[in-house]
Amino acid sequence: MNADRLTAMIWFAIGLWAISSSISLGLGTTREPGPGFFPILAGTFISLMAIIIFVQSLKKREDKKLSDFWKGLRWKKTLAIGLIMIGYILTFEWLGFPISTFLFLLILLKGMESVAWRKVLLISIISTGFSYLLLSISLESTLPKGIFGF
Repeated sequence: MNADRLTAMIWFAIGLWAISSSISLGLGTTREPGPGFFPILAGTFISLMAIIIFVQSLKKREDKKLSDFWKGLRWKKTLAIGLIMIGYILTFEWLGFPISTFLFLLILLKGMESVAWRKVLLISIISTGFSYLLLSISLESTLPKGIFGF
């Protein structure tokens, strides 16, 4: 079987699962969306993209094998990024949003891409600050304060 078709079918199934799960959460209205509103949009988007990829794979003459997707993959970098993300998730509540996000960006930029320290610090501070302003002040989200209380 063509790898594009197989992955499209898997993503289509994931999209359908997201849609069916979000319906049980309650959709709400357009003025007051419920907890299932965003997941149903995401599931619909995933399913539509999967259908488009499936149809496009029918038009292609070349057959990509599933093993072709694994060629040239940089496993060390992928694993390192996954572990950094797990560390971010585990420290998010304990350290709080600003510190854990700053450290996450710092480690990700310096460790994965070898960006200069000055640039890393600037990007991490600006990104964390902007995210905090957007989420906490503009959207009034409750973010974890962590052990330092900010």
